[in-house]
Amino acid sequence: MIGGGAFAYLWRVSEAGARMMIADRMRAGLLGALLAAGLTPAAAREPIKAPTTEALRPCPAYGSGFVRLPGSRSCIRLSGRVGAGMDLQSGNRGAAAAPAAAGRFAIDTRSESEFGPVRTFVRIGNGRP
Repeated sequence: MIGGGAFAYLWRVSEAGARMMIADRMRAGLLGALLAAGLTPAAAREPIKAPTTEALRPCPAYGSGFVRLPGSRSCIRLSGRVGAGMDLQSGNRGAAAAPAAAGRFAIDTRSESEFGPVRTFVRIGNGRP
């Protein structure tokens, strides 16, 4: 049976060994990362450029604000509005002020199909218009 002193000594030795192993692994990982970064070709390290997108074309047949979605026959219009103000009230309890805000966002899509025109309209809003 191992006494308390011998057990404590073995614990300290194993703890120090574990710390050394972790430090060695960290050094090896850092060295590997530096070597991998230094040995890659210069072209591989340059940033990747985003592909260019084609300009949006207007759809005057559906009205102002509509643009054609690239690669399709559909047109879309994004619209909305925001309003902000302050509600002021006075009464028996004194003056009171409260901020008031309202907003609305709308998506309108239109396209032609073999059965005729197709329209999708979604409006999301909150507060007083």
